[in-house]
Amino acid sequence: MGRSKRDHDEPLRSPLIFAYNADSGFLEALKDGMRKVVSPSTYPCRLCALTYGLATMRPRWRSFVEGLGVRVEFLHRDEFRERYGEAEFLSAYIDRGGELKIFIGSDEMNTTETLDDLMALVGERLEERSLE
Repeated sequence: MGRSKRDHDEPLRSPLIFAYNADSGFLEALKDGMRKVVSPSTYPCRLCALTYGLATMRPRWRSFVEGLGVRVEFLHRDEFRERYGEAEFLSAYIDRGGELKIFIGSDEMNTTETLDDLMALVGERLEERSLE
């Protein structure tokens, strides 16, 4: 049975999708981890740098995301392309029934200095968009 427009406009049914500027897979993760240690200033994924340690999601970020009250997905660049096609990476989107809307653009994401700044930005956007 198809969904009506009303169904996919309901806030909690619209996932918030964070698109990493990095590909998935063990070798990619290993390479990214090494780059974070050896040359952090050249690491291309600010979202990864803020929300992950060498191998796992930072506990503060995990708790924050779990408490948002909306579905959240994290997709690597290759996973995102497979599902949605080309897009602006290192961004966050709202999926409205297969139509993506930018939630946080790459310029803003790239200028976010700390995890606290990112959490504040996400919280502000959720309030602005009435997704909570």
